[in-house]
Amino acid sequence: MWKSVPAAAGLWSGLTAAADEAPDLVVLGVPFEGGAGGAGGASLGPDRVRELSRRGKRISRHGVDFSHLRLRDAGNVATQRFDLTATIAHLRDVYREVFDTVDTPVVSIGGDHSSTYPMVGAAARGRRLGLIWFDAHPDVLDHYQGSHLSHGSPLRRLLDDGAVRPEDVLLVGTRAYDEGEPEYLAKLGVTELRAAEVGDDRVGALDRFRRLATDLAERTDGLYVSVDIDVLDASVVPGTGTPVAGGLDTAVLSTLLEQIPDHVLAYDVMEFAPAHDVGGMTGHAVMSIVTTMIARVAAGSR
Repeated sequence: MWKSVPAAAGLWSGLTAAADEAPDLVVLGVPFEGGAGGAGGASLGPDRVRELSRRGKRISRHGVDFSHLRLRDAGNVATQRFDLTATIAHLRDVYREVFDTVDTPVVSIGGDHSSTYPMVGAAARGRRLGLIWFDAHPDVLDHYQGSHLSHGSPLRRLLDDGAVRPEDVLLVGTRAYDEGEPEYLAKLGVTELRAAEVGDDRVGALDRFRRLATDLAERTDGLYVSVDIDVLDASVVPGTGTPVAGGLDTAVLSTLLEQIPDHVLAYDVMEFAPAHDVGGMTGHAVMSIVTTMIARVAAGSR
């Protein structure tokens, strides 16, 4: 088994699997912010989510009890705070072992979004992977602040590496572009469901997403779902490095996650920076996302 820093006892509201139980879900923390270009603090995200999990719900927002689910928190992956290149390489090795040995869905909690590059790359090894990427930013900059591995570039690296096909990527909630990004996406034919589309016609956008996600699941060998919490409106998530106005609300994001077919190999929730939170509202939003993911896994494990 890969090496990680063990999590404390008493977490996840009693959902933790006993030592002799096979888990339905594995959780890993990635406490790394060496790729962040905005406000720091995302390395504290995994442990803050664990603290909040002590008061987590075991009944979904639809009233469905998922207390039968058994979860194994495998702790935090070791990272090198000041070495982005080494950490990316280490995460690639760790997650290759994870996806080679774990036969249940994996939920990773970051950490900045640069970590998603090696995580998705590992998940895509040996399979055609569908990628659903929730983010205010498309993350397809070739370089950002002098680095080609920062949190401004993970999707660009995955596409340029050929880890995922452009037609197998669905970007959701995008609204903050840097120069050249729209042209790059259009050239490759990456599908977007922009935040503006959701705002202009919520019902139509939800229906389009459901069709796109279903088609993606049908033509791939599994899905990876990545959520940068800045996909939510800045008024909802002040505790993130690069908040952007004009985003989704938590109810819409939960609905979108619930519409994804039961074909998900892994989820991640990235860019939660607890030190910048205001009144705990970002933590509540993040726990809503994580709870929705857990409930989705539980529904598929019965």
